Amino acid sequence: MKPKTGLRKAEKLILSRLELDSRVPFSRFARKIGKSQQVISYTVTSMIERKVIRKFYTIIDYSKLDILNFRVYFKVSYINKEKIEELVEFLVSETHTSWIATCGGRYDIICTFMALNPSQFNKTLRNIMQRFPEQLQNYIVLTTVVNRIFGRKYLFKNASIIPEIIVGGDRRPEKIDALDMEILDEIAEDARKNSVAISSKVDLTSKSVIERIKKLQERLIIRGFRPLLDLRKMGYLSNILLIKYHNISVDMETDLIEFLKAHPNIASIVKTLGEWDIEIYLETPDQEGFRKVEMEIRQRFAALIQEIESVPLYKTHKVNYFPKFLIKDKNKEDKK
Repeated sequence: MKPKTGLRKAEKLILSRLELDSRVPFSRFARKIGKSQQVISYTVTSMIERKVIRKFYTIIDYSKLDILNFRVYFKVSYINKEKIEELVEFLVSETHTSWIATCGGRYDIICTFMALNPSQFNKTLRNIMQRFPEQLQNYIVLTTVVNRIFGRKYLFKNASIIPEIIVGGDRRPEKIDALDMEILDEIAEDARKNSVAISSKVDLTSKSVIERIKKLQERLIIRGFRPLLDLRKMGYLSNILLIKYHNISVDMETDLIEFLKAHPNIASIVKTLGEWDIEIYLETPDQEGFRKVEMEIRQRFAALIQEIESVPLYKTHKVNYFPKFLIKDKNKEDKK
């Protein structure tokens, strides 16, 4: 018997609040949505146990840390299941990777890398290629220009309350001390980690931790706190549309982005340099819904689009906006 998919009304309502801010205490939004704190806690725990919610993560603007982001689409030469799992596990453990997903179509794995400069990225990629020469033979590299996160508008009755989050782009790096770096590391993959638990790790009082997190938000280094969801268990499919422009003009691209920003099923876009100019992340109830959105984009922006390709996403294996190698490299230096 297949497990049930989809969300109950109460689950959808609670997820919409977590989509706005996954770190906020349940007590703070209980009255707003007409649910008790106990009901919210029980519902969230149930979704975690069913792995609808896989974790909560922090969106960190890596460009404020003077970090570049590169996206690699790998075509994997299939050997056996164990070897593929070994490859994915290694990519997840690599401190330079920030997002990893398995996918279909022309590619098999999409992996984003953080690096201080192109040379460091190239060295990291070459080391991975040398470690898995039989599996990794074909790939393309895209440089991330800017990531615009619109949020899951389909969870809301009034989608206008969702703020757009912009990561990357033309940012001036900020000076961040070692304690702030440790705090970012602690909450990067556990956005709901409480201040007491963090304080025991970073040698600060819980009050100081709260104040520092608030200041990191005010400085737009921390851009938000979000749930990592298993869309299939919600009854949704996830796809990427890759688009290559031709006859590009600023006005035409602006029209496209405004259309994408307003669409309820488009969660985010990434502007890139390389073989493709933009990645569009869609979440739809079924494949028919995806095809409908794709055809609408094709028809409305035919003059802008030279080539378009769809990539179905199967599973997200890692989301971490913090360049962990910065702390690891510093620890190595301190031990010398």
